[in-house]
Amino acid sequence: MKMVEEEKSEKLKDSQRFELKRLVEELDKKTAIDGHSTTLVSLIIPPGTPMSEVTELIRQELATAARIKSRTTRKNVQAALASIQSRLKYWKEIPENGLIIYAGITQEGKLEYYEIIPPKPVRIKRYLCDSKFDTSILKEMLEEEEKYGIILLERDEATIGLLDGTRIELIKNISGYVPPKHSKGGQSARRFERLIEGAYREFLKRVAEEANRIFLDLNVKGIIIGGPGFAKDDFMESEYLDYRLKKKVLGKVTTQYLGEAGLREALYEAKELIKESKFIREKELLDELMGLSATSPELVAYGFQEVNKALDEGKAEKILIHEKLRGYVIRILCENVNVDPLELMVTSDFERKKAEERANKICSKYGSPAKVEVISEDVVRYLLEKAKRTGAKVEFISSEGEIGEMFLNAFKGLAAILRYR
Repeated sequence: MKMVEEEKSEKLKDSQRFELKRLVEELDKKTAIDGHSTTLVSLIIPPGTPMSEVTELIRQELATAARIKSRTTRKNVQAALASIQSRLKYWKEIPENGLIIYAGITQEGKLEYYEIIPPKPVRIKRYLCDSKFDTSILKEMLEEEEKYGIILLERDEATIGLLDGTRIELIKNISGYVPPKHSKGGQSARRFERLIEGAYREFLKRVAEEANRIFLDLNVKGIIIGGPGFAKDDFMESEYLDYRLKKKVLGKVTTQYLGEAGLREALYEAKELIKESKFIREKELLDELMGLSATSPELVAYGFQEVNKALDEGKAEKILIHEKLRGYVIRILCENVNVDPLELMVTSDFERKKAEERANKICSKYGSPAKVEVISEDVVRYLLEKAKRTGAKVEFISSEGEIGEMFLNAFKGLAAILRYR
């Protein structure tokens, strides 16, 4: 049985997101025993559903399964349904966020059963038999809740972008033609000025129409308006933006650029407006880490061995983990010799082989055979347990966007800020 801790808040905590992502990865690797028969059952039950309704559904599906022509398929579907039926009796009512069940005989040849109390309420009821588990509802829960719209304007150019979690996306560049202002006087000049002003207003209106089309569908949390000149002020004062979006305008910032560089600049300038966002939180974490690396490198550990040692010694105040960090932990011992064991993270059989060769070299110096054992199948859970014991705070860094990429390249996806040297 696998369960994700229930949380009333609509926003997932980092720990919940980690557990849910790992669970989805695990479920997505599962297939029917033969890889193609529709024998894996996915059952999604929204809150408030009477238990009698659920048990009746399973009873009906068992009756339907009894008529499946293929003996093997019939037996496998019946086994999955029977496992659900036997466990449902332990539930008096459906939890307030609903219940998600996956059951079936997988490619390993054994009956597997997953029972999940989702971290967010489920809104749909679904029963499905397929060759894979239907994890779409869980993936929807993992979608970033924080989306911010960005509108950058000059007199005849504009950029519309989106901050989706920690990923900056340029959605559209818009160009128009607004003639420069006329310097000469006279009646024709005034008429020309009116034409220029009309073209300028039409351009602002066009930008607003594009923003309305894009952002109303995305349900953005807030909107930042920016640019190098006065166009941003005129845009904010106009009534062209849909009233539903106008209410979400957080403020304006001055940027030197439009385009991708301008979007990035706008977000940095707007950090006080979006200080609760994941993007700013992760940027500040990385800034802190890189700042310490430059000024006080003795207060930074990175890579598995350094971070693991800092945790063992109780020095780690804060652990930063890239959400795509994967691997398992092995311990190397020199038998019959009083030498401290060595713990390593490995990500492949090749790395393990290299570690074993290293172990044999080390232990041969003592005339001792090397013993290599796996002490954790998941390096992240291993580190989380140690962090919990020592009171170290854990922060996950997203894999999407430039912040995650910088963290992965500079610190191998794992670092610690230390309490003391």
